[in-house]
Amino acid sequence: MSLIGALNIGKSALAVQQAALQVTGNNIANAGNADYTRQTSSIVPNRDQQISPNVFLGTGVNLTAVQRQIDEALQSRLRSATSDSTGAAAAEQWISRIEAIFNELGDQDLSTQLSAFFASWSSLANKPQDVGLRQVVIQSGQAVASWFQQLRGQLDSLLQDLDGRQRGLALDANSLAQQVADLNSQIVLAEAGGRGQANGLRDQRDAALGRLAELMDIRTVDTGDGMINVLVGSEPLVVGTDNRGVRLREGSVDGQLVATPVFARDGGTIRVASGQMGALGGVREQIDSVLRNLDALASNLIFELNKLHASGQGLGGYSTTTAANSVNSTTAALNSAAAGLHHLPANGSFVLHVRQTATGLVSSTLVQVDLDGLNGDDTTLESLRADIDAIDGVSASINAGKLTIRADGADIQFTFSQDTSGVLAALGINTFFTGSTARNIAVSQSIVAAPTFLAAARNGEPADNQTALAIAALESVPLAALSGISLKDSYQQMINTVAVSASGARTNAEASRILKETLQAQREALSGVSLDEEAVNLMRQQRAFQGAARLIAAVDELMRTLLQLV
Repeated sequence: MSLIGALNIGKSALAVQQAALQVTGNNIANAGNADYTRQTSSIVPNRDQQISPNVFLGTGVNLTAVQRQIDEALQSRLRSATSDSTGAAAAEQWISRIEAIFNELGDQDLSTQLSAFFASWSSLANKPQDVGLRQVVIQSGQAVASWFQQLRGQLDSLLQDLDGRQRGLALDANSLAQQVADLNSQIVLAEAGGRGQANGLRDQRDAALGRLAELMDIRTVDTGDGMINVLVGSEPLVVGTDNRGVRLREGSVDGQLVATPVFARDGGTIRVASGQMGALGGVREQIDSVLRNLDALASNLIFELNKLHASGQGLGGYSTTTAANSVNSTTAALNSAAAGLHHLPANGSFVLHVRQTATGLVSSTLVQVDLDGLNGDDTTLESLRADIDAIDGVSASINAGKLTIRADGADIQFTFSQDTSGVLAALGINTFFTGSTARNIAVSQSIVAAPTFLAAARNGEPADNQTALAIAALESVPLAALSGISLKDSYQQMINTVAVSASGARTNAEASRILKETLQAQREALSGVSLDEEAVNLMRQQRAFQGAARLIAAVDELMRTLLQLV
Protein backbone atom coordinates (compact mmCIF):
# COMPACT_ATOMS: atom_id res chain seq x y z
CA MET A 1 0.00 0.00 0.00
CA SER A 2 1.70 3.17 -1.26
CA LEU A 3 1.24 6.41 -3.10
CA ILE A 4 2.96 4.78 -6.08
CA GLY A 5 0.19 2.12 -6.12
CA ALA A 6 -2.48 4.83 -6.10
CA LEU A 7 -0.62 6.62 -8.88
CA ASN A 8 -0.56 3.42 -10.97
CA ILE A 9 -4.31 3.02 -10.42
CA GLY A 10 -4.88 6.53 -11.76
CA LYS A 11 -2.56 5.86 -14.66
CA SER A 12 -4.38 2.67 -15.65
CA ALA A 13 -7.73 4.42 -15.32
CA LEU A 14 -6.57 7.25 -17.57
CA ALA A 15 -5.27 4.84 -20.21
CA VAL A 16 -8.34 2.62 -20.14
CA GLN A 17 -10.85 5.48 -20.23
CA GLN A 18 -8.88 7.11 -23.01
CA ALA A 19 -9.15 3.89 -25.04
CA ALA A 20 -12.85 3.60 -24.17
CA LEU A 21 -13.38 7.17 -25.33
CA GLN A 22 -11.70 6.25 -28.61
CA VAL A 23 -14.03 3.26 -29.05
CA THR A 24 -17.06 5.46 -28.34
CA GLY A 25 -15.76 8.10 -30.73
CA ASN A 26 -15.28 5.46 -33.41
CA ASN A 27 -18.88 4.31 -32.92
CA ILE A 28 -20.14 7.88 -33.24
CA ALA A 29 -18.02 8.48 -36.33
CA ASN A 30 -19.50 5.38 -38.01
CA ALA A 31 -23.11 6.04 -36.98
CA GLY A 32 -24.15 6.42 -40.64
CA ASN A 33 -22.08 3.48 -41.94
CA ALA A 34 -24.37 0.56 -42.80
CA ASP A 35 -21.40 -1.84 -42.92
CA TYR A 36 -20.15 -0.94 -39.45
CA THR A 37 -20.69 -3.14 -36.41
CA ARG A 38 -20.91 -1.38 -33.04
CA GLN A 39 -17.93 -2.00 -30.78
CA THR A 40 -17.77 -2.13 -27.00
CA SER A 41 -14.87 -1.94 -24.58
CA SER A 42 -14.38 -4.91 -22.28
CA ILE A 43 -13.06 -3.34 -19.03
CA VAL A 44 -12.15 -5.55 -16.06
CA PRO A 45 -10.42 -4.83 -12.74
CA ASN A 46 -6.80 -5.78 -12.35
CA ARG A 47 -5.78 -8.56 -10.00
CA ASP A 48 -5.96 -7.50 -6.32
CA GLN A 49 -2.86 -7.05 -4.20
CA GLN A 50 -2.83 -8.69 -0.78
CA ILE A 51 -1.33 -6.38 1.80
CA SER A 52 -2.19 -8.44 4.87
CA PRO A 53 -3.75 -11.84 5.59
CA ASN A 54 -7.27 -10.53 5.33
CA VAL A 55 -6.90 -7.40 3.26
CA PHE A 56 -6.82 -7.14 -0.57
CA LEU A 57 -6.50 -3.86 -2.38
CA GLY A 58 -7.42 -3.19 -5.98
CA THR A 59 -4.66 -2.33 -8.43
CA GLY A 60 -6.65 -0.51 -11.05
CA VAL A 61 -8.38 -1.40 -14.28
CA ASN A 62 -7.49 -3.11 -17.53
CA LEU A 63 -8.90 -3.09 -21.10
CA THR A 64 -9.05 -6.74 -22.17
CA ALA A 65 -10.80 -6.46 -25.55
CA VAL A 66 -12.69 -4.30 -28.00
CA GLN A 67 -15.54 -6.48 -29.16
CA ARG A 68 -17.95 -6.31 -32.12
CA GLN A 69 -21.57 -6.64 -31.08
CA ILE A 70 -22.71 -9.21 -33.59
CA ASP A 71 -24.84 -12.36 -33.73
CA GLU A 72 -23.38 -14.62 -36.42
CA ALA A 73 -26.57 -16.71 -36.64
CA LEU A 74 -28.62 -13.55 -37.21
CA GLN A 75 -26.04 -12.34 -39.72
CA SER A 76 -26.36 -15.61 -41.64
CA ARG A 77 -30.15 -15.34 -41.69
CA LEU A 78 -29.88 -11.75 -42.87
CA ARG A 79 -27.58 -12.75 -45.73
CA SER A 80 -30.09 -15.44 -46.77
CA ALA A 81 -32.95 -12.93 -46.59
CA THR A 82 -30.85 -10.48 -48.60
CA SER A 83 -30.40 -13.08 -51.35
CA ASP A 84 -34.14 -13.74 -51.44
CA SER A 85 -35.07 -10.06 -51.35
CA THR A 86 -32.67 -8.82 -54.03
CA GLY A 87 -33.50 -11.83 -56.19
CA ALA A 88 -37.24 -11.21 -55.86
CA ALA A 89 -36.79 -7.50 -56.58
CA ALA A 90 -34.75 -8.29 -59.70
CA ALA A 91 -37.35 -10.82 -60.87
CA GLU A 92 -40.13 -8.26 -60.35
CA GLN A 93 -38.24 -5.66 -62.34
CA TRP A 94 -37.54 -7.87 -65.34
CA ILE A 95 -40.91 -9.62 -65.45
CA SER A 96 -42.61 -6.22 -65.27
CA ARG A 97 -40.61 -5.29 -68.37
CA ILE A 98 -42.02 -8.35 -70.14
CA GLU A 99 -45.52 -7.31 -69.12
CA ALA A 100 -44.90 -3.76 -70.34
CA ILE A 101 -43.78 -5.00 -73.75
CA PHE A 102 -47.17 -6.59 -74.42
CA ASN A 103 -49.02 -3.51 -73.08
CA GLU A 104 -52.30 -5.41 -72.83
CA LEU A 105 -53.84 -2.77 -70.57
CA GLY A 106 -53.85 -0.26 -73.45
CA ASP A 107 -55.51 -0.14 -76.86
CA GLN A 108 -52.26 -0.58 -78.74
CA ASP A 109 -51.60 -4.29 -78.39
CA LEU A 110 -51.39 -7.44 -80.43
CA SER A 111 -54.81 -8.77 -79.39
CA THR A 112 -56.45 -5.60 -80.73
CA GLN A 113 -54.53 -5.94 -84.00
CA LEU A 114 -55.53 -9.60 -84.35
CA SER A 115 -59.19 -8.81 -83.73
CA ALA A 116 -59.08 -6.00 -86.30
CA PHE A 117 -57.36 -8.32 -88.79
CA PHE A 118 -59.96 -11.07 -88.56
CA ALA A 119 -62.74 -8.46 -88.58
CA SER A 120 -61.36 -7.14 -91.89
CA TRP A 121 -61.79 -10.63 -93.40
CA SER A 122 -65.38 -10.64 -92.17
CA SER A 123 -65.98 -7.28 -93.84
CA LEU A 124 -64.42 -8.60 -97.05
CA ALA A 125 -66.78 -11.59 -96.94
CA ASN A 126 -69.66 -9.13 -97.24
CA LYS A 127 -68.18 -7.61 -100.43
CA PRO A 128 -65.58 -10.04 -101.80
CA GLN A 129 -65.15 -8.07 -105.04
CA ASP A 130 -64.37 -4.78 -103.27
CA VAL A 131 -60.71 -3.90 -103.92
CA GLY A 132 -60.77 -1.29 -101.14
CA LEU A 133 -61.72 -3.92 -98.55
CA ARG A 134 -58.93 -6.12 -99.89
CA GLN A 135 -56.50 -3.27 -99.20
CA VAL A 136 -57.87 -3.06 -95.63
CA VAL A 137 -57.21 -6.79 -95.16
CA ILE A 138 -53.65 -6.40 -96.45
CA GLN A 139 -52.98 -3.38 -94.23
CA SER A 140 -54.42 -5.19 -91.20
CA GLY A 141 -52.24 -8.20 -92.01
CA GLN A 142 -49.18 -5.97 -92.25
CA ALA A 143 -50.08 -4.39 -88.90
CA VAL A 144 -50.34 -7.84 -87.28
CA ALA A 145 -47.03 -8.93 -88.82
CA SER A 146 -45.42 -5.69 -87.66
CA TRP A 147 -46.67 -6.22 -84.10
CA PHE A 148 -45.34 -9.78 -84.04
CA GLN A 149 -41.96 -8.56 -85.28
CA GLN A 150 -41.87 -5.68 -82.80
CA LEU A 151 -42.74 -7.94 -79.87
CA ARG A 152 -40.11 -10.45 -80.98
CA GLY A 153 -37.53 -7.71 -81.39
CA GLN A 154 -38.27 -6.17 -78.00
CA LEU A 155 -38.11 -9.54 -76.28
CA ASP A 156 -34.82 -10.28 -78.07
CA SER A 157 -33.47 -6.92 -76.89
CA LEU A 158 -34.63 -7.71 -73.37
CA LEU A 159 -32.72 -10.98 -73.53
CA GLN A 160 -29.60 -9.17 -74.70
CA ASP A 161 -29.94 -6.70 -71.82
CA LEU A 162 -30.41 -9.57 -69.39
CA ASP A 163 -27.38 -11.44 -70.74
CA GLY A 164 -25.28 -8.31 -70.39
CA ARG A 165 -26.50 -7.87 -66.83
CA GLN A 166 -25.69 -11.51 -66.03
CA ARG A 167 -22.15 -11.07 -67.34
CA GLY A 168 -21.74 -7.99 -65.15
CA LEU A 169 -23.07 -9.80 -62.09
CA ALA A 170 -20.67 -12.70 -62.68
CA LEU A 171 -17.73 -10.27 -62.75
CA ASP A 172 -18.99 -8.60 -59.56
CA ALA A 173 -19.42 -11.95 -57.81
CA ASN A 174 -15.91 -13.01 -58.77
CA SER A 175 -14.48 -9.71 -57.48
CA LEU A 176 -16.34 -9.98 -54.17
CA ALA A 177 -15.28 -13.60 -53.68
CA GLN A 178 -11.67 -12.54 -54.22
CA GLN A 179 -12.13 -9.72 -51.68
CA VAL A 180 -13.33 -12.27 -49.11
CA ALA A 181 -10.30 -14.50 -49.79
CA ASP A 182 -7.93 -11.53 -49.51
CA LEU A 183 -9.56 -10.31 -46.28
CA ASN A 184 -9.28 -13.82 -44.83
CA SER A 185 -5.55 -13.59 -45.35
CA GLN A 186 -5.32 -10.08 -43.88
CA ILE A 187 -7.39 -11.01 -40.82
CA VAL A 188 -5.22 -14.03 -40.04
CA LEU A 189 -2.07 -11.92 -40.32
CA ALA A 190 -3.53 -9.10 -38.23
CA GLU A 191 -4.80 -11.32 -35.44
CA ALA A 192 -1.73 -13.56 -35.54
CA GLY A 193 -3.43 -16.37 -33.68
CA GLY A 194 -4.26 -14.19 -30.68
CA ARG A 195 -7.55 -13.83 -28.89
CA GLY A 196 -8.24 -10.32 -30.18
CA GLN A 197 -10.11 -9.52 -33.36
CA ALA A 198 -9.30 -7.19 -36.25
CA ASN A 199 -12.72 -5.57 -36.08
CA GLY A 200 -12.34 -3.23 -39.03
CA LEU A 201 -11.19 -6.02 -41.36
CA ARG A 202 -13.98 -8.28 -40.16
CA ASP A 203 -16.49 -5.51 -40.92
CA GLN A 204 -15.05 -5.21 -44.40
CA ARG A 205 -15.37 -8.95 -44.89
CA ASP A 206 -18.97 -8.96 -43.65
CA ALA A 207 -19.75 -6.11 -46.05
CA ALA A 208 -18.25 -8.08 -48.97
CA LEU A 209 -20.24 -11.16 -47.94
CA GLY A 210 -23.41 -9.05 -47.74
CA ARG A 211 -22.90 -7.74 -51.27
CA LEU A 212 -22.05 -11.24 -52.50
CA ALA A 213 -25.30 -12.48 -50.91
CA GLU A 214 -27.17 -9.95 -53.05
CA LEU A 215 -25.84 -11.73 -56.12
CA MET A 216 -26.15 -15.38 -55.07
CA ASP A 217 -27.28 -17.48 -52.15
CA ILE A 218 -24.24 -18.25 -50.02
CA ARG A 219 -23.51 -20.11 -46.82
CA THR A 220 -20.53 -19.33 -44.60
CA VAL A 221 -18.48 -21.62 -42.37
CA ASP A 222 -16.23 -20.13 -39.68
CA THR A 223 -13.04 -22.18 -39.51
CA GLY A 224 -12.19 -20.87 -36.04
CA ASP A 225 -8.82 -19.41 -37.03
CA GLY A 226 -10.17 -16.07 -38.29
CA MET A 227 -11.07 -17.33 -41.76
CA ILE A 228 -14.51 -17.90 -43.27
CA ASN A 229 -15.24 -20.39 -46.06
CA VAL A 230 -18.01 -19.50 -48.52
CA LEU A 231 -20.23 -22.14 -50.11
CA VAL A 232 -22.84 -21.84 -52.87
CA GLY A 233 -25.22 -24.72 -52.38
CA SER A 234 -22.88 -27.53 -51.36
CA GLU A 235 -19.96 -26.36 -53.49
CA PRO A 236 -17.13 -24.25 -52.00
CA LEU A 237 -16.49 -20.89 -53.64
CA VAL A 238 -13.93 -19.51 -51.19
CA VAL A 239 -11.79 -21.80 -49.05
CA GLY A 240 -9.55 -19.83 -46.74
CA THR A 241 -7.44 -17.62 -49.00
CA ASP A 242 -8.34 -19.56 -52.17
CA ASN A 243 -11.05 -18.25 -54.54
CA ARG A 244 -12.36 -20.69 -57.17
CA GLY A 245 -13.80 -17.74 -59.11
CA VAL A 246 -17.07 -17.06 -60.91
CA ARG A 247 -17.68 -16.63 -64.62
CA LEU A 248 -20.55 -17.03 -67.08
CA ARG A 249 -20.51 -19.85 -69.61
CA GLU A 250 -22.64 -19.13 -72.67
CA GLY A 251 -23.72 -21.78 -75.15
CA SER A 252 -26.57 -23.03 -77.28
CA VAL A 253 -28.98 -25.73 -76.08
CA ASP A 254 -31.72 -26.84 -78.50
CA GLY A 255 -31.15 -23.70 -80.52
CA GLN A 256 -31.49 -21.43 -77.48
CA LEU A 257 -28.63 -19.38 -76.03
CA VAL A 258 -28.12 -20.41 -72.41
CA ALA A 259 -25.95 -18.56 -69.88
CA THR A 260 -24.80 -20.65 -66.91
CA PRO A 261 -22.77 -19.47 -63.89
CA VAL A 262 -19.72 -21.71 -63.45
CA PHE A 263 -16.57 -21.83 -61.33
CA ALA A 264 -13.83 -20.02 -63.21
CA ARG A 265 -11.18 -22.53 -62.16
CA ASP A 266 -12.69 -25.80 -63.37
CA GLY A 267 -15.91 -24.88 -65.19
CA GLY A 268 -18.14 -26.68 -62.69
CA THR A 269 -21.73 -25.47 -62.63
CA ILE A 270 -22.69 -23.16 -59.77
CA ARG A 271 -26.17 -24.01 -58.52
CA VAL A 272 -27.49 -20.52 -57.82
CA ALA A 273 -30.97 -20.64 -56.31
CA SER A 274 -31.56 -17.00 -55.35
CA GLY A 275 -29.95 -13.60 -55.38
CA GLN A 276 -29.84 -11.53 -58.54
CA MET A 277 -27.98 -14.20 -60.52
CA GLY A 278 -30.46 -16.89 -59.52
CA ALA A 279 -33.41 -14.60 -60.28
CA LEU A 280 -32.12 -13.63 -63.72
CA GLY A 281 -31.63 -17.28 -64.59
CA GLY A 282 -35.31 -17.88 -63.83
CA VAL A 283 -36.37 -14.74 -65.71
CA ARG A 284 -34.40 -15.89 -68.74
CA GLU A 285 -36.33 -19.15 -68.76
CA GLN A 286 -39.57 -17.17 -68.63
CA ILE A 287 -38.52 -14.94 -71.53
CA ASP A 288 -37.52 -18.03 -73.52
CA SER A 289 -40.93 -19.55 -72.77
CA VAL A 290 -42.73 -16.39 -73.89
CA LEU A 291 -40.64 -16.32 -77.07
CA ARG A 292 -41.49 -19.95 -77.82
CA ASN A 293 -45.19 -19.28 -77.25
CA LEU A 294 -45.10 -16.12 -79.37
CA ASP A 295 -43.31 -17.95 -82.19
CA ALA A 296 -45.77 -20.84 -81.91
CA LEU A 297 -48.70 -18.43 -82.13
CA ALA A 298 -47.22 -16.68 -85.17
CA SER A 299 -46.25 -20.00 -86.77
CA ASN A 300 -49.73 -21.46 -86.38
CA LEU A 301 -51.37 -18.25 -87.58
CA ILE A 302 -49.17 -18.34 -90.68
CA PHE A 303 -49.73 -22.01 -91.48
CA GLU A 304 -53.43 -22.32 -90.61
CA LEU A 305 -54.39 -19.14 -92.46
CA ASN A 306 -52.18 -20.04 -95.40
CA LYS A 307 -53.81 -23.47 -95.66
CA LEU A 308 -57.19 -21.80 -96.09
CA HIS A 309 -55.83 -19.12 -98.40
CA ALA A 310 -53.87 -21.59 -100.55
CA SER A 311 -57.11 -23.44 -101.33
CA GLY A 312 -58.90 -20.22 -102.26
CA GLN A 313 -58.99 -17.98 -105.29
CA GLY A 314 -58.73 -14.26 -105.86
CA LEU A 315 -60.33 -12.12 -108.53
CA GLY A 316 -57.88 -13.47 -111.11
CA GLY A 317 -55.48 -16.34 -111.64
CA TYR A 318 -51.69 -16.62 -111.75
CA SER A 319 -49.58 -16.55 -114.88
CA THR A 320 -46.54 -17.45 -112.76
CA THR A 321 -45.86 -18.01 -109.06
CA THR A 322 -42.83 -19.06 -107.05
CA ALA A 323 -42.86 -20.75 -103.65
CA ALA A 324 -41.81 -18.53 -100.75
CA ASN A 325 -40.15 -21.42 -98.89
CA SER A 326 -37.19 -23.43 -100.14
CA VAL A 327 -36.54 -27.15 -99.70
CA ASN A 328 -33.10 -28.34 -98.62
CA SER A 329 -33.25 -31.62 -100.51
CA THR A 330 -35.45 -31.84 -103.61
CA THR A 331 -35.36 -35.65 -103.50
CA ALA A 332 -36.38 -36.02 -99.85
CA ALA A 333 -39.96 -36.61 -98.75
CA LEU A 334 -41.55 -33.21 -98.14
CA ASN A 335 -42.48 -34.09 -94.57
CA SER A 336 -38.99 -35.31 -93.67
CA ALA A 337 -36.32 -33.46 -91.73
CA ALA A 338 -34.08 -33.58 -94.79
CA ALA A 339 -36.54 -31.42 -96.71
CA GLY A 340 -36.19 -28.75 -94.03
CA LEU A 341 -39.67 -27.24 -94.27
CA HIS A 342 -40.80 -25.41 -91.14
CA HIS A 343 -44.41 -26.52 -91.58
CA LEU A 344 -44.83 -30.14 -92.58
CA PRO A 345 -47.41 -31.20 -95.18
CA ALA A 346 -49.45 -34.37 -94.76
CA ASN A 347 -50.82 -37.12 -96.97
CA GLY A 348 -53.54 -35.65 -99.20
CA SER A 349 -54.04 -33.80 -102.47
CA PHE A 350 -54.88 -30.48 -104.08
CA VAL A 351 -56.56 -29.35 -107.30
CA LEU A 352 -54.87 -27.18 -109.91
CA HIS A 353 -57.25 -25.32 -112.25
CA VAL A 354 -56.02 -24.17 -115.66
CA ARG A 355 -58.20 -21.56 -117.39
CA GLN A 356 -58.16 -20.34 -120.98
CA THR A 357 -58.88 -16.62 -120.61
CA ALA A 358 -60.11 -16.26 -124.19
CA THR A 359 -62.66 -19.06 -124.03
CA GLY A 360 -63.26 -19.29 -120.28
CA LEU A 361 -62.69 -23.05 -120.41
CA VAL A 362 -61.30 -24.51 -117.17
CA SER A 363 -59.59 -27.87 -116.75
CA SER A 364 -59.05 -29.18 -113.21
CA THR A 365 -56.43 -31.74 -112.25
CA LEU A 366 -56.14 -33.53 -108.91
CA VAL A 367 -52.51 -33.62 -107.77
CA GLN A 368 -51.81 -36.36 -105.25
CA VAL A 369 -49.46 -35.72 -102.35
CA ASP A 370 -48.34 -39.12 -101.10
CA LEU A 371 -46.80 -38.74 -97.66
CA ASP A 372 -48.00 -41.94 -95.97
CA GLY A 373 -44.47 -43.26 -95.44
CA LEU A 374 -45.28 -46.49 -97.32
CA ASN A 375 -43.75 -48.13 -100.39
CA GLY A 376 -40.85 -45.68 -100.59
CA ASP A 377 -42.71 -43.42 -103.02
CA ASP A 378 -43.47 -40.41 -100.84
CA THR A 379 -43.83 -37.11 -102.64
CA THR A 380 -40.66 -35.05 -103.00
CA LEU A 381 -40.29 -31.60 -104.45
CA GLU A 382 -38.90 -33.16 -107.60
CA SER A 383 -41.80 -35.60 -107.98
CA LEU A 384 -44.29 -32.80 -107.28
CA ARG A 385 -42.63 -30.70 -109.97
CA ALA A 386 -42.94 -33.58 -112.43
CA ASP A 387 -46.62 -34.12 -111.61
CA ILE A 388 -47.43 -30.42 -112.12
CA ASP A 389 -45.25 -30.18 -115.23
CA ALA A 390 -47.29 -33.01 -116.77
CA ILE A 391 -50.50 -30.93 -116.61
CA ASP A 392 -51.46 -29.31 -119.89
CA GLY A 393 -51.14 -25.54 -119.93
CA VAL A 394 -48.56 -25.19 -117.14
CA SER A 395 -44.94 -26.03 -116.53
CA ALA A 396 -42.96 -26.36 -113.33
CA SER A 397 -39.29 -25.90 -112.42
CA ILE A 398 -37.08 -25.79 -109.34
CA ASN A 399 -34.55 -23.09 -108.64
CA ALA A 400 -32.55 -22.92 -105.37
CA GLY A 401 -34.97 -25.33 -103.73
CA LYS A 402 -38.04 -23.27 -104.64
CA LEU A 403 -40.83 -24.52 -106.89
CA THR A 404 -41.95 -22.21 -109.71
CA ILE A 405 -45.14 -22.76 -111.72
CA ARG A 406 -45.70 -20.92 -115.02
CA ALA A 407 -48.53 -20.76 -117.51
CA ASP A 408 -47.55 -22.00 -120.96
CA GLY A 409 -49.19 -19.08 -122.71
CA ALA A 410 -50.22 -15.47 -122.24
CA ASP A 411 -53.91 -16.44 -122.39
CA ILE A 412 -53.62 -19.04 -119.63
CA GLN A 413 -54.13 -18.54 -115.89
CA PHE A 414 -54.11 -21.08 -113.08
CA THR A 415 -55.52 -21.27 -109.55
CA PHE A 416 -55.61 -23.79 -106.71
CA SER A 417 -58.28 -25.36 -104.49
CA GLN A 418 -59.08 -28.20 -102.08
CA ASP A 419 -55.60 -28.62 -100.64
CA THR A 420 -56.05 -31.32 -97.99
CA SER A 421 -52.32 -31.94 -97.65
CA GLY A 422 -51.19 -28.43 -96.68
CA VAL A 423 -48.33 -28.71 -99.16
CA LEU A 424 -49.13 -25.38 -100.84
CA ALA A 425 -49.04 -23.61 -97.46
CA ALA A 426 -45.86 -25.45 -96.48
CA LEU A 427 -44.10 -24.45 -99.72
CA GLY A 428 -45.54 -20.92 -99.65
CA ILE A 429 -47.61 -21.08 -102.84
CA ASN A 430 -50.77 -18.93 -103.07
CA THR A 431 -50.32 -17.92 -99.42
CA PHE A 432 -51.20 -14.73 -97.55
CA PHE A 433 -48.32 -14.75 -95.07
CA THR A 434 -44.66 -15.52 -95.59
CA GLY A 435 -42.19 -16.51 -92.88
CA SER A 436 -42.37 -19.10 -90.14
CA THR A 437 -42.06 -17.31 -86.78
CA ALA A 438 -42.78 -13.99 -85.11
CA ARG A 439 -39.35 -12.79 -86.25
CA ASN A 440 -40.01 -13.04 -89.99
CA ILE A 441 -43.80 -13.06 -90.44
CA ALA A 442 -44.89 -10.77 -93.28
CA VAL A 443 -47.66 -10.38 -95.86
CA SER A 444 -46.76 -11.92 -99.22
CA GLN A 445 -45.32 -9.29 -101.54
CA SER A 446 -47.23 -10.71 -104.49
CA ILE A 447 -50.51 -9.93 -102.68
CA VAL A 448 -49.28 -6.50 -101.58
CA ALA A 449 -48.38 -5.72 -105.20
CA ALA A 450 -51.62 -7.20 -106.62
CA PRO A 451 -54.55 -7.31 -104.13
CA THR A 452 -56.58 -9.23 -106.71
CA PHE A 453 -54.57 -12.33 -105.72
CA LEU A 454 -56.08 -12.11 -102.22
CA ALA A 455 -58.21 -15.25 -101.96
CA ALA A 456 -61.75 -14.68 -100.73
CA ALA A 457 -63.46 -17.38 -102.84
CA ARG A 458 -63.38 -21.14 -102.61
CA ASN A 459 -65.26 -22.18 -105.78
CA GLY A 460 -63.57 -19.80 -108.18
CA GLU A 461 -66.46 -17.42 -108.55
CA PRO A 462 -65.66 -13.71 -107.99
CA ALA A 463 -68.69 -13.25 -105.73
CA ASP A 464 -67.90 -16.28 -103.58
CA ASN A 465 -66.82 -15.51 -99.99
CA GLN A 466 -66.26 -18.96 -98.44
CA THR A 467 -62.50 -18.57 -97.95
CA ALA A 468 -62.92 -15.10 -96.41
CA LEU A 469 -65.55 -16.46 -94.02
CA ALA A 470 -63.35 -19.43 -93.07
CA ILE A 471 -60.38 -17.14 -92.35
CA ALA A 472 -62.58 -14.73 -90.37
CA ALA A 473 -63.65 -17.65 -88.16
CA LEU A 474 -60.09 -18.92 -87.74
CA GLU A 475 -59.50 -16.67 -84.71
CA SER A 476 -61.74 -18.85 -82.52
CA VAL A 477 -61.27 -22.29 -84.13
CA PRO A 478 -59.59 -24.89 -81.84
CA LEU A 479 -56.29 -26.03 -83.35
CA ALA A 480 -54.63 -29.38 -82.71
CA ALA A 481 -51.18 -27.78 -82.94
CA LEU A 482 -52.14 -25.50 -80.03
CA SER A 483 -53.38 -28.37 -77.84
CA GLY A 484 -56.98 -27.89 -78.89
CA ILE A 485 -57.30 -24.19 -78.17
CA SER A 486 -57.79 -21.32 -80.61
CA LEU A 487 -55.35 -18.62 -81.69
CA LYS A 488 -57.24 -16.08 -79.60
CA ASP A 489 -57.29 -18.29 -76.50
CA SER A 490 -53.62 -19.23 -76.99
CA TYR A 491 -52.59 -15.59 -76.98
CA GLN A 492 -54.80 -14.84 -73.99
CA GLN A 493 -53.31 -17.79 -72.15
CA MET A 494 -49.79 -16.47 -72.82
CA ILE A 495 -50.76 -12.99 -71.59
CA ASN A 496 -52.43 -14.43 -68.50
CA THR A 497 -49.28 -16.41 -67.72
CA VAL A 498 -47.16 -13.26 -67.96
CA ALA A 499 -49.64 -11.31 -65.82
CA VAL A 500 -49.76 -14.02 -63.15
CA SER A 501 -45.96 -14.19 -63.11
CA ALA A 502 -45.72 -10.41 -62.74
CA SER A 503 -48.29 -10.39 -59.94
CA GLY A 504 -46.55 -13.26 -58.17
CA ALA A 505 -43.19 -11.52 -58.55
CA ARG A 506 -44.58 -8.35 -56.96
CA THR A 507 -46.06 -10.30 -54.06
CA ASN A 508 -42.85 -12.26 -53.53
CA ALA A 509 -40.75 -9.11 -53.69
CA GLU A 510 -42.89 -7.39 -51.07
CA ALA A 511 -42.90 -10.41 -48.73
CA SER A 512 -39.15 -10.95 -48.98
CA ARG A 513 -38.52 -7.21 -48.50
CA ILE A 514 -40.54 -7.20 -45.27
CA LEU A 515 -38.65 -10.23 -43.96
CA LYS A 516 -35.31 -8.62 -44.79
CA GLU A 517 -36.33 -5.37 -43.10
CA THR A 518 -37.40 -7.31 -39.99
CA LEU A 519 -34.05 -9.05 -39.76
CA GLN A 520 -32.25 -5.80 -40.55
CA ALA A 521 -34.06 -4.12 -37.66
CA GLN A 522 -32.98 -6.95 -35.35
CA ARG A 523 -29.39 -6.54 -36.48
CA GLU A 524 -29.55 -2.77 -36.00
CA ALA A 525 -30.86 -3.25 -32.47
CA LEU A 526 -27.81 -5.35 -31.66
CA SER A 527 -25.07 -4.12 -33.97
CA GLY A 528 -26.19 -0.64 -34.97
CA VAL A 529 -24.94 2.55 -33.37
CA SER A 530 -27.36 4.47 -31.13
CA LEU A 531 -26.17 8.05 -30.73
CA ASP A 532 -28.17 8.42 -27.52
CA GLU A 533 -26.47 5.38 -26.00
CA GLU A 534 -23.04 6.55 -27.17
CA ALA A 535 -23.68 10.00 -25.67
CA VAL A 536 -24.34 8.38 -22.28
CA ASN A 537 -21.18 6.30 -22.64
CA LEU A 538 -19.25 9.40 -23.59
CA MET A 539 -20.40 11.27 -20.49
CA ARG A 540 -19.60 8.31 -18.22
CA GLN A 541 -16.14 7.86 -19.70
CA GLN A 542 -15.49 11.58 -19.55
CA ARG A 543 -16.34 11.66 -15.85
CA ALA A 544 -14.21 8.58 -15.19
CA PHE A 545 -11.29 10.15 -17.04
CA GLN A 546 -11.71 13.38 -15.06
CA GLY A 547 -11.86 11.40 -11.80
CA ALA A 548 -8.67 9.54 -12.67
CA ALA A 549 -6.96 12.81 -13.49
CA ARG A 550 -8.00 14.25 -10.12
CA LEU A 551 -6.69 11.11 -8.40
CA ILE A 552 -3.32 11.58 -10.05
CA ALA A 553 -3.32 15.26 -9.10
CA ALA A 554 -4.13 14.40 -5.48
CA VAL A 555 -1.39 11.75 -5.34
CA ASP A 556 1.02 14.23 -6.87
CA GLU A 557 0.20 16.78 -4.18
CA LEU A 558 0.61 14.16 -1.44
CA MET A 559 3.99 13.12 -2.81
CA ARG A 560 5.10 16.76 -2.89
CA THR A 561 4.04 17.14 0.72
CA LEU A 562 5.90 13.98 1.65
CA LEU A 563 9.04 15.15 -0.08
CA GLN A 564 8.93 18.48 1.74
CA LEU A 565 9.10 16.61 5.05
CA VAL A 566 12.35 14.99 4.15
